[in-house]
Amino acid sequence: MILQAGGSTSTAEAASGVCGDCGASVSGNFCASCGADLRRSSLGFLGPAVAPVRRSFPVVYLKLLRAPIRATVAFAEDRTYRNYLSFALTGIAIYCLFIFPVVMSVVAGSAHVSESMATLMKVLSQVGVYLGVIITFLIAFGAFRLLASVKRPFHAYFKLFCIALGFTAPINGAYEFVVTRILHGTGITTFNAQLTPDALLTPTGLSSIALLIAMFSYNVGIHRRFWDMPVWKAAPIFFGTSWVAAQITTWLMWWVGFYSAAILIAAGIVTT
Repeated sequence: MILQAGGSTSTAEAASGVCGDCGASVSGNFCASCGADLRRSSLGFLGPAVAPVRRSFPVVYLKLLRAPIRATVAFAEDRTYRNYLSFALTGIAIYCLFIFPVVMSVVAGSAHVSESMATLMKVLSQVGVYLGVIITFLIAFGAFRLLASVKRPFHAYFKLFCIALGFTAPINGAYEFVVTRILHGTGITTFNAQLTPDALLTPTGLSSIALLIAMFSYNVGIHRRFWDMPVWKAAPIFFGTSWVAAQITTWLMWWVGFYSAAILIAAGIVTT
């Protein structure tokens, strides 16, 4: 009773209104939608400034790190979380900062071509990555919606995909930079090349394989929870859609590269 009497003013002030974080109607000391603390204190003037921090990229990312699968699906199903697109774009930006020097070194050293042709190859390699992400998203949505008992809408899966992409992209980029540029080992970007068993059976090669398995498990986990299906069903669907998307992307980028090189060579912009 003493505690209740002492906090009566705060409770009365937060008895009703709108949450500053998510905009939901609230009553009491905490928001029932996002859990924001609605109580006023001597630091109450910081409320408007602190509210956006709770949904900022670093805070959300740390929450995902604590429980990647459960937290990713929870954020995707949280109607009050609307920053998922900016979260994905931030993750991609961080990925680009790490992967750019990796791509420059891998492509430049993989073929004896002119500088202009090497530049074209570098650009197209990154275009292929993002094209592959889009194709994977579209095929995966169609396959899971067709085969899942729970039919989730397009925008809901887009939100899940953005959160997952924003979470995994920095990990992949940072890992590749450390392994290939600092340790000079076998990274995931070199798996498409003609690798020998000796290259794969190195500490960095084995760690790259382990990361691929971890990322596959994470994606299967979020799809299993989001689409409410067993692992034995979600795993082959995700693996199959990823494989099909990779084949389509490779085919498309081969023709894009072929015609881009032909046109630019004919125009005198690129030399062989």
